[in-house]
Amino acid sequence: MFCCGKNGNQQAQRNRMTRFRFSAEEVQEMHRRFQRMTNGSNFLTKNQFRDNMGLLGLETVQVLSDCLFQIIDEDQDGKIQFNEFLAYFDKITYGSQDEKAEISYKLIDQNRKGYFTLRDFQQTMQALIDSWVVMTGTAITNEIRDHLEKRVTYIFTQMDKNNDEKVSFIEYKGILASDPSLLDIFEFLRKGITISIKEATLKQDQIVLSEFYLIKDQAVDLFEMMIGLQQNRYSTTVQAKPNLISSLMFCQKKMKQNTNSQFGIQYLMGEEIDALSLRMSSTINVNKTRQQGAVQTSQIICATSQIGPFIHRGDQEIPIKIDYNLQSKESEETLDPELTDGLEKINYMTEDQIRDNYKEALIKIHELKQQTQQSLDRLEKMYQKKLEEFNIKKKKDIELAEKRRATIANINKKRKTALSVQFGHQNWNLVLNMMIGIQMAVKSVNALSDYEVTLKDFKLKYYFELMPKRTGNEKATFKVCKFFDYAPQVFNHIRKMFFIDNDNYLSSIGPETLLSSILKGDLSTLSELTSSGKSGSFFYYSQDGIYTLKTISKTEFTFMRHILYNYFKHLKDYRQSLIIKLFGMHKIILDDKKIHFIIMSNVFKTSHEINLRYDIKGSLHQRKTPNNADYTVARKDLNFLESHEKINIRIDKQSELLTQLCKDADFFAQNNIIDYSLLLGIHEINFLQTSSRTDIIHEQDQEDISIIQSKTGDKIYFFGIIDILTNFNTKKKIEYCCKRCFQGPDISAIPPHQYAERFKRFITNMFRNNI
Repeated sequence: MFCCGKNGNQQAQRNRMTRFRFSAEEVQEMHRRFQRMTNGSNFLTKNQFRDNMGLLGLETVQVLSDCLFQIIDEDQDGKIQFNEFLAYFDKITYGSQDEKAEISYKLIDQNRKGYFTLRDFQQTMQALIDSWVVMTGTAITNEIRDHLEKRVTYIFTQMDKNNDEKVSFIEYKGILASDPSLLDIFEFLRKGITISIKEATLKQDQIVLSEFYLIKDQAVDLFEMMIGLQQNRYSTTVQAKPNLISSLMFCQKKMKQNTNSQFGIQYLMGEEIDALSLRMSSTINVNKTRQQGAVQTSQIICATSQIGPFIHRGDQEIPIKIDYNLQSKESEETLDPELTDGLEKINYMTEDQIRDNYKEALIKIHELKQQTQQSLDRLEKMYQKKLEEFNIKKKKDIELAEKRRATIANINKKRKTALSVQFGHQNWNLVLNMMIGIQMAVKSVNALSDYEVTLKDFKLKYYFELMPKRTGNEKATFKVCKFFDYAPQVFNHIRKMFFIDNDNYLSSIGPETLLSSILKGDLSTLSELTSSGKSGSFFYYSQDGIYTLKTISKTEFTFMRHILYNYFKHLKDYRQSLIIKLFGMHKIILDDKKIHFIIMSNVFKTSHEINLRYDIKGSLHQRKTPNNADYTVARKDLNFLESHEKINIRIDKQSELLTQLCKDADFFAQNNIIDYSLLLGIHEINFLQTSSRTDIIHEQDQEDISIIQSKTGDKIYFFGIIDILTNFNTKKKIEYCCKRCFQGPDISAIPPHQYAERFKRFITNMFRNNI
């Protein structure tokens, strides 16, 4: 019976391999995962599925996990059998775009009607958004909800090609193929609303400019009136003084209204106006004897109004009405007290005093007119610069999205599909919490105002609790996950130094990536972006291949904090440094385990395949990779020497590269660092694919020495220095003494200055041109 059972299992496995696209090893791994999820049972219940979904299985967000359960449970018996489990992962891992679109479609058409309505689509999107809100603890305002509702409706209308208020699978599949980014509601939530707000701000700035032009026109009118060019507009001379004062008051009121303007108009013009008001009142000589028959201020000042220029709001032209009535309550509240006192004192002035002050006012008005024009010129330049930066950023975001899609497609083609971090995997909840913690940390520092980094910023750390909502039943199952963000302002500044927008950063490494992939029926990107190093470190690559998440030891983490100031200063002084860029340092406590990790740039952040890679230390002892190893495995120092390969680039680029590499090596020596290596990637251009060469030329930055085209134009070299956290401490010193005696001077662990010199010599000899 045992043999029969064994033969039956082998036959079942062969059938699965025939039906599905998994290898025998992958099927075994999937079965182990299924057994872990079911606690050894033959089927998976809905509650077990929720538990294995981690944070996505919480009661507050379980609508999404229940929808997934329903999709996987093909026979709808309330249980997931192993074959159903395998079929789902087979489609999301190896499936065609049509197969993934079918899974995505079922997530929306939950009742299997063969179509979905706007209401169905709204419910699915709401479930995704609710999951995101609970996971991240983000508050959504009513204004943002309105934007989202309009966006969801817009997406639906784009999918509904025949306008029958229903979306068929053919329509849905077509829109996924033509515009896959359309469904990315989180990209819109993070950036689209921000763009809408910025556009609204630019329109508001236009209005502010129009109002300021009006103030300038008033100053011009006053000046022309006072020198007699516009006397016909006023009936008496005595009325000119109130118009001067009332216009000053109007300017002052406008300045107070616009104190919070992004252009800082109060700073540019408020001081001039206030100073003029004070000078007018302080230079008045008071006649203590009230003249008989003096005219009261309230009788002199006439309530007048004037229609000024138009403010453009969209296609409308709205006339601006200026009210000079000084007797109004609003005017009294906005009028400077000293200016009010000055108006009262006018009643006691002699004609000579009025004449003298009128002359002084004329001079000040002329100055005000000139200063206003100068301020307007500055404002116009600032506005045009802001508008230009906004349009450039919008264009760059579009280009980055296109490049990201091309990179993801390339990564999917060239990397082996490893069944790793998907729901049910032991690291699923860890990765999910890491992503959530990163998002909360970045948004927190993003809310702070920009300022120059100080010494205290290198010692700061922020703490976040990653389970904002829990029910009584969930307390027993889920523990609070603690997340620590170290030196947030320092790393925020590093990201800005290398022109990394926080929105784009989160779009690569935030939790929305997981939710979006679930909606699109494509979790294969997650399965390809994780691996474990021989040191036990855990790696996670962002879906676009731009960033790498790596766990490190507590010793390495502490050492990085120790050298962080020097590291920051080196990057600030040498922007072309080849040293790997770190964009975040974090610690997470999950299930009583402390995990330290960093976010790094990926040296090979390119959509083009790396045909050959080397890991060069300058050491020769045991520095060889077997020749039959997969091409994705890095070759080492001895492999490079045996290949007789030489890096052939322009002499000026070679000089620039080696100069910077020597500075980087000196930095390591000064900070007692060893065991770092140069990661070299080589992409061989296929001249038959003319577009490949063109794309690479566009991908290169002429000033960037980390990506350089060969002198002959047939290769692209990628350079970066990695593994920078090994301190030459007591343990390494003992290792050096012992190994040197038995293995010779070519060992890796040698004193920092010796290591740096050997490293520089070896790298220099790798180039064809000797400098």
